[in-house]
Amino acid sequence: MILLGLLLMAACAALAVDAVVQNGHLAAATAFNQPITHLSLGAIFIAGAVLGLLFALGLVMLTGGIGRAGRRRRQRRVAANEAQAEAMALREHNERLAAELAARNIAGDDVYPADEPTVAAPTSVNGGRHRA
Repeated sequence: MILLGLLLMAACAALAVDAVVQNGHLAAATAFNQPITHLSLGAIFIAGAVLGLLFALGLVMLTGGIGRAGRRRRQRRVAANEAQAEAMALREHNERLAAELAARNIAGDDVYPADEPTVAAPTSVNGGRHRA
């Protein structure tokens, strides 16, 4: 593909050079009601080629921007769907835990068992303050 592209570009360049060299006499043209009188046919050809390249560049920029915007929209839609699914899963998990806690309370099970020993806070002589 690279070799084919290079051959195509070389053929186009050779055609452009030949068109400029072979057509040396002056021609008159009009663009936007403005006369263009001091250009040769080769110069008019080159101006047309440059105009075609600028159009192609604009077309590439347009299609690239449309494609990039579409990819961004798809990514935002996927991210929103994933966030919604995660929120739904967390909501269901929360409801399940709440039901489990309610079932424990109804059954009389203590959520915090009282049989664990409690540790008293150490007391000090000077009320918990450090010595100065």
